[in-house]
Amino acid sequence: MMTTPALARGLGAALLAVGVIVGLSPGTRAQTSHEYEIKAAFLYNFVKFVEWPSEALPETSATITVCVLGDDPSANALESINGKAVKGRRLSVRRLQPSTGVESCHVLFMSSSQESRLPQVMQTLHGSSVLTVGEMERFIPSGGIINFVIERNKVRFEINPNGAERARLKLSSQLLSLARVVRP
Repeated sequence: MMTTPALARGLGAALLAVGVIVGLSPGTRAQTSHEYEIKAAFLYNFVKFVEWPSEALPETSATITVCVLGDDPSANALESINGKAVKGRRLSVRRLQPSTGVESCHVLFMSSSQESRLPQVMQTLHGSSVLTVGEMERFIPSGGIINFVIERNKVRFEINPNGAERARLKLSSQLLSLARVVRP
């Protein structure tokens, strides 16, 4: 697990650069686009600080699959991380049809447009090692692992370590230190 002070500073600087200190202008289309660019950068950095069990992400795997469930501005912004390298693997961003194939993902980003499907998706993922990331109020209480929130026009995130443990994912202590930890 990554524990050096230099890595902690690096993660903190990277996450701060992409959203914690970047403000959003209220009420504009540019805000939505900018918000999802920030969230895409966060997703890229989250992958760096999560360990999957070997059966979910074998050492021989060349890709980490990031799935997007939702039909909104997130799609184009999340495409910006497609093909980027993380942990010696390439990120592969895939758009999903509602509730199909979610268990084949390593990371699942579920946009707020899919809130009505939240219980079904979480039930489908029960026992799977998928890092679930959302942006809705009920996400953490429903078992999601990381949830984006907007506070004072800034993108922040909260983490459910119990959800990560159930998914057999190890979250870096540096990532936890930058989040609001929520235990439902």
